[in-house]
Amino acid sequence: MPIEETPDARHPAAVTVELGAFQVETVRSVSGPAFDPAPPGGDPLPEGVGRPGEITIVRGPDQSAAFTDWLTRCLVERGAADRHRQAVTVVHYAVDRTPLRRYHLVGALPIAWETPADGTGAAAESVTLAYEELTVSD
Repeated sequence: MPIEETPDARHPAAVTVELGAFQVETVRSVSGPAFDPAPPGGDPLPEGVGRPGEITIVRGPDQSAAFTDWLTRCLVERGAADRHRQAVTVVHYAVDRTPLRRYHLVGALPIAWETPADGTGAAAESVTLAYEELTVSD
């Protein structure tokens, strides 16, 4: 189901990625244990909150140069990965563009980047980020 058709916090109308304090890209989706709803009667904090983890971002057609440059730098200069760690924030928005929830990733670093095999950009591109700590705010 496309993101635009879903109105609640688990299924936002839009999702953006911020590097540091700047929004750099609107993405198709973000997935990972911290983004799944808590099971009934389970821990109210999503898995991964306060702990290391990973997320996968599916990028849309409006890929930003800043985000792409950071991915390239990190994956090409693997020996200097710690130097390239960033604060990354994923923001879920309602249909009216009101922020619903913010996921703050501390010490994020790309560990995988899958691009379409045909190079046309028609297929989705995905990026997996590892992070040292996650906090969630409304």
